[in-house]
Amino acid sequence: MRCALYLQYFSKDIPRSKGRRLSKHSLANFSEERLRKILDEAGITYEVKECYYPRMAWQKTKMYILESNLKKSSIMKLIEKRL
Repeated sequence: MRCALYLQYFSKDIPRSKGRRLSKHSLANFSEERLRKILDEAGITYEVKECYYPRMAWQKTKMYILESNLKKSSIMKLIEKRL
């Protein structure tokens, strides 16, 4: 199953109404390098693309396209626990 994760999901500067998915507390130590390490450790294959985030179409960002048997919500919980 394929799913997409935008970096806005992990930005503590963006409110949940604009797309942040995790709590600000868990994002205190977030970095892209750490996200990649978590995905690699979990055995999730991914590719990174430059794109625009739909809720903030003027803001250029990166999108991680994941290939995994897990649901998107399960992947987000896994990332939140390991951050």
